[in-house]
Amino acid sequence: MQKPPWGVAILAAALFVVSPIFAAAGVKAFIREMRRPPQLAGAEILLAVGACAVIVGMVCAVAAVDLWLLRQRGRRVAIFLMCMFGVFACDIALIAWTDSGMRSGFWPALATSLFCIWGVVYLCLPKVRRKFAGITPREP
Repeated sequence: MQKPPWGVAILAAALFVVSPIFAAAGVKAFIREMRRPPQLAGAEILLAVGACAVIVGMVCAVAAVDLWLLRQRGRRVAIFLMCMFGVFACDIALIAWTDSGMRSGFWPALATSLFCIWGVVYLCLPKVRRKFAGITPREP
């Protein structure tokens, strides 16, 4: 097994760290929603959101393992997840910038969006793509 480049290792570690956070948040939301009285509106939507968080957590864990093993599937899924997280982080940064009560959330959201942009650009570099394709560059 070949060792992943440092950037791929950082991205795999980040995805592996956020995977249990998403899963735990989804399970917590699911349990909280199950305890609510059934006559309250919107329960089905909140149950679906909790299930989606658990699914995203599992996808993050699979993508982290695939990135570490330099599988092409992991690269594609990681690019998708970084785009998705980047859009949500930019949205939160814009909301925090305009809402005076959420100013403290601006900098973490901005850092997250910049990390996601870096991750997508890094995974699209030709040298990194060759690592995932198993193609070694020709030596002169």
